[in-house]
Amino acid sequence: MNSIPSMDRHIQQTNDRLLCIKQHLQNPANFHTAATELLDWCGDPRAFQRPFEQSLMGCLTVVSRVAAQQGYDLDLGYRLLAVCAANRDKFTPKSAGYEESEVVQLPQCVRPLR
Repeated sequence: MNSIPSMDRHIQQTNDRLLCIKQHLQNPANFHTAATELLDWCGDPRAFQRPFEQSLMGCLTVVSRVAAQQGYDLDLGYRLLAVCAANRDKFTPKSAGYEESEVVQLPQCVRPLR
């Protein structure tokens, strides 16, 4: 029998779902639903585990690129990036720096005050 251990299956299913969310984030009609699902998911510290990091970073890259465009939701995009920025200590150093730079790409009006 060729069975995948349950943890490996869970990781694969989660990464597949994140890929699906990433695709939906690229469409203004689906952005709100996908970003809301991702924001809810990022409310759980387990979202920032290393097996999901690359897929999560892919989603955040899309959010940072499209959120300010017409038809998308800048506020929701900013909230999602802010939640992830607040958890950057859970990312690998490479991703933590990358994720932080994505927040900076948002327009001046929504950058965090320092």
